[in-house]
Amino acid sequence: MNTENRDYAGVVADAATLDHPEHRALFSHWQENRRGEDVPLRSTFDPLAFHRYMPRMAIIERSGDEGHEKLRYRLAGTEIARRAGRDPTGKSFEELYQGTYLETATQTYLEIAKSGQAHFSQRVYPIGDDGSSLRYDRIILPYSSNGTSIDQFILLIVVVEQNTPKNQIGSFSVFGGRKKT
Repeated sequence: MNTENRDYAGVVADAATLDHPEHRALFSHWQENRRGEDVPLRSTFDPLAFHRYMPRMAIIERSGDEGHEKLRYRLAGTEIARRAGRDPTGKSFEELYQGTYLETATQTYLEIAKSGQAHFSQRVYPIGDDGSSLRYDRIILPYSSNGTSIDQFILLIVVVEQNTPKNQIGSFSVFGGRKKT
């Protein structure tokens, strides 16, 4: 498995450069709702318009003063929770991640908040102590709930590959499925 992270300059310049139709649709919606150079208001995002994507979406909230920001999952879709083996809803990044992964995740979101730009990248997420991993493409779109600061992000993942141990069967077997006998 290729574990190299692709980062398309961290900024998506055009929806046509995105590989996945779901990413293109969400990015186009985000672009249409921008307020000039400012990010869209969170109130312009209607989850019902993207209900088919919701299992693979998350809303991340940013709070705290500069230099002391906290990031937490306000909501995580069912497929995200199932594939990760836990539901991150309501949990902070510090509760979920550690080490380099925590640093990278935090830095990514803070850079998006600072730039106000959409972000696309491919990530590899470890999903267990047995070497399992999930490779996915993601788009992260910044929003503002108050019109002045970026305090929310919409994340949409598209799973590219899930690597699970050979002694298990089924794409979700690492999360309690049947083992080979």
